[in-house]
Amino acid sequence: MYRRPRHWPLFLALAMWLLAMLACGGFQVRVTPTPKPTATATESKPAATVPPAKTTASAPKAEATATLTATSAPSPTVAPTGLAPGAKVRVAASGGINVRDKASAKGKAVGRLNANAVVTLLEGPTQADKFAWWKIDNGAGVVGWAALGPANDPWLVPVAPAAAATGAPNAPKLVDRPIKLGDRVQVTTGAGQWLTVRETAGKTATEKAKVKLGTLFTVRAGPIKQDGLTWWELVGEEVKGWAAEGNGQDRWLTPVE
Repeated sequence: MYRRPRHWPLFLALAMWLLAMLACGGFQVRVTPTPKPTATATESKPAATVPPAKTTASAPKAEATATLTATSAPSPTVAPTGLAPGAKVRVAASGGINVRDKASAKGKAVGRLNANAVVTLLEGPTQADKFAWWKIDNGAGVVGWAALGPANDPWLVPVAPAAAATGAPNAPKLVDRPIKLGDRVQVTTGAGQWLTVRETAGKTATEKAKVKLGTLFTVRAGPIKQDGLTWWELVGEEVKGWAAEGNGQDRWLTPVE
């Protein structure tokens, strides 16, 4: 005889539960969504801006520059009149000048030079007693100091060109003596003055040329006395004619050796 299983009520209850679960979808696999992270608004402070370092504009440093100064050999002391040691000068004072042992009017007189005497400057100038003094040598034993004189009427005036004044080789040497035929003579007018050479002797004769200080000539004829002056016929490299040797106070022609 058929016998029902012993546990069938349990099986029946289990079956009914399964049916109920299936009817309600109790065994559906549910996908649980993964929660997305919630963006949290964070107040972001702007990064601190570091101000650019202040650049101090400094003035450009001056580059040291070596300045070269041309150094030349010392030149002789030149007086305002253009005189310098070694120059030849003529005594322009009509009464002559005294020569003293020192550059002062209180110096002892060691000699006297007549008007138109030609001397050599040895040293100077030295200022004393409101005058410039020069040490001079006349080549005949008189050596000492003489005053140049006032600026508007100097007692000593240059008679040699620049070449002779600086001691250039073969420069002619002026000599203090009267002119004679055959002499070589040099124009010894004052600085800035010119000697007039004429067609014949005389102030009214036709003018041929004007020659400057230092020009050399050879005496060809003379002397001729005319218009209170002594005239000589001169022959130069470019000029030939007659010229007066001086006016009694100033000597315009001087012999050279």
